[in-house]
Amino acid sequence: MLKMLTDIVSAAITLFIILNPPLSTSMFIDLTRGLSRKEVLRQAGIATAVAGGLMFSFLIFNDSIFSFLKIELDSFKVAGGIFLLILGLQIMLDLEIGGKAAHETRAEQARHGEELTPGTVRKSMAGVIIGTPIMCGPGTITTVMILGSQNGFLITALAVGLALILIWMFLAFSSRITALLGETVIAILLRIVGLLLTTIAVQTIWSGVFGLMGLTMATF
Repeated sequence: MLKMLTDIVSAAITLFIILNPPLSTSMFIDLTRGLSRKEVLRQAGIATAVAGGLMFSFLIFNDSIFSFLKIELDSFKVAGGIFLLILGLQIMLDLEIGGKAAHETRAEQARHGEELTPGTVRKSMAGVIIGTPIMCGPGTITTVMILGSQNGFLITALAVGLALILIWMFLAFSSRITALLGETVIAILLRIVGLLLTTIAVQTIWSGVFGLMGLTMATF
């Protein structure tokens, strides 16, 4: 029982880090600025529901995806770990990754935003944008699938639920948290999240490489 509880808490902390509370909170405040308290809570619920829906979907169909694509977990660990490493470095060092395509996408989004009133954009899109890709992007999906394969469905599902509750609290009280901590502390926490994400990525890659080495040796 104690081991199960430890695994749940450990997985939940990992997922909470991947959900990136400092970035999610700061962007949520920006997108919901000027909205009523009731609307802010509604958008926080939408963001959490969107992220949770995607996370649970990939957790439920985890084994089917691996079986259909004939992918070994260790191979996925290495590939997913490399992606998480890039994402962690991007957050920690404030790197711009994506090149011209990313800039064009942001420019297009800005143009669309100018065509609508700010209130309309925020009310209709804030929760969805924060839910995905800010909270639940490829990095989160990768982590959910790896944790699901390692810990099983029940432990990972409980961990996802716990992480979602925590991130909802951060969004729901985002203004108070930011006012309490200040922009400087939020920026520092964002870098710490990047460092922790990079550390998780290195450990995931290391575990995958050793697993693949064991499989290779077993074939000889």
